[in-house]
Amino acid sequence: MVSAPSGSVLFGSVLALLGGLVFAFSARYVWRATAIRRARDVSSLADTPPGTLVRVSGTAKQASDLLTAPFSGRDCLALRYAVEERRLSLGLLPWFVTLHEAAGSDAFRVRTPETVVDVVAPAHTVVLDRDVVATVPIDGDLPDRIARFEETTAALPEATFWRDPPSLLRPLVATLSLGTRRYTEQRAVPEATLTVVGRVTDDDDGIDPLVVSDTTPTATIFRMAKTAVAGVSIGVLALGVGLAVLFL
Repeated sequence: MVSAPSGSVLFGSVLALLGGLVFAFSARYVWRATAIRRARDVSSLADTPPGTLVRVSGTAKQASDLLTAPFSGRDCLALRYAVEERRLSLGLLPWFVTLHEAAGSDAFRVRTPETVVDVVAPAHTVVLDRDVVATVPIDGDLPDRIARFEETTAALPEATFWRDPPSLLRPLVATLSLGTRRYTEQRAVPEATLTVVGRVTDDDDGIDPLVVSDTTPTATIFRMAKTAVAGVSIGVLALGVGLAVLFL
């Protein structure tokens, strides 16, 4: 008869698995950040083989319909938005945790000193200056656009532990403003100065973007890596603890 795994073995296995997944996802994001430096800096795609990783900088131009930012209602070429909630972190310090985020872009163009380069597919990563559209406490009224967004977005939890805490914790929650939600957008608008990193398409008619940014390569790497490094650290810690539980 095969005995069931003990609680410590099960706990260690789950923790190691979660740690490995977090590490893999975060490490992939760090690698994508380094593409900013690894890419070849070009002003034209002429004589650039398909599949080449390139970095193109210039003025953004509209090439198709604009996107509409969900919280501000502003039109843009590329967009990243997030809903964050203030909670207690592992160190018992208040911290904004991301509940929901999405990023993307429509086709647009970048005018360089030499030519116009088409960005032909949605961007995988958007790294732009962040605008905090609204910060709403638990008992605060949501702006109309944000209220409609919350009502229609199934991936966003309407109620969480921090927005409806046990009565014993309510004084602490109120004092630390826990449960407060912050709604942020990163928007690229026409005529903005952008840097796009991506691979030249097979038919040489544009680039398939990995990263759209509005700052220098070094600053872009820093913006991307500071979140990913935290994820790598948490992943390594969870993986290490899980393996220790299993084998020690």
